[in-house]
Amino acid sequence: MLMGVKSLKIVKKTMDTHGSWMKDAVSNSQKVYFLVGSRNKTVWEFANMRAFMEDSTKPAPRKLILTHSWQGTGQVIHKGFLFFHNQGTLNEIIKYNLQKRAVEDRMLLPGGAGRALVYQHSPSTYIDLAVDEHGLWAIHSGPGVYGHLVLTKIEPGTLGVEYSWDTPCRSQDAEASFVLCGVLYVVYSSGGHGPHRITCVYDPLGNISEDDLPKLFLPRRPRSHSMIHYNPRDKQLYAWNDGNQIIYKLQTKRKQPLE
Repeated sequence: MLMGVKSLKIVKKTMDTHGSWMKDAVSNSQKVYFLVGSRNKTVWEFANMRAFMEDSTKPAPRKLILTHSWQGTGQVIHKGFLFFHNQGTLNEIIKYNLQKRAVEDRMLLPGGAGRALVYQHSPSTYIDLAVDEHGLWAIHSGPGVYGHLVLTKIEPGTLGVEYSWDTPCRSQDAEASFVLCGVLYVVYSSGGHGPHRITCVYDPLGNISEDDLPKLFLPRRPRSHSMIHYNPRDKQLYAWNDGNQIIYKLQTKRKQPLE
């Protein structure tokens, strides 16, 4: 369970307000992927974190042109596959093989996904994807203006829906979320400006409640986050805030079972 966000490191600064960046959440690859903008089909692949930070380092990044554009900033990479919301569709998720540069599979996310922004302060993301120790997840807003978030567990191999939960977490005032050890943490801010605080936590298994957790804040940043995604391999958050690519280091602890 998350006990605190310890520190932040600005890895890179770009001029782009929206985008996402990540490493493969499962494989041991050192590659860093850089996706600029909320509607695009160009993925930059850097050999490692140093090459990403320094830009001038050899080898130069590989430019991957996808066959489809993504919508929003909710992309994730899981075992060499890029999962993203297909632009121009309401709720289609594409599984893209980065090595073969081809669409491997696709699915339609159920439950009214894609009809409303998932977070009020993220103006382009209708479906946010996440990866944690348990696999692949999708987060979207339920019906109504600023509805409650819906959390869906997806089997990444078959793209089958394992289960879906209506959470008590509202999309109003939300800017991002992430899943850590099967628990959804939603980041809120007033007017899209700091402080950024995690004030809604949802555990589908009911093992963790907000009463178990301290007050959780992210270090103050000037604007709302374009994305915040947890990487279970290095136990850090990868985030994008006002053109800055950021890593947040986390403090976690194992929840003790009830006697």
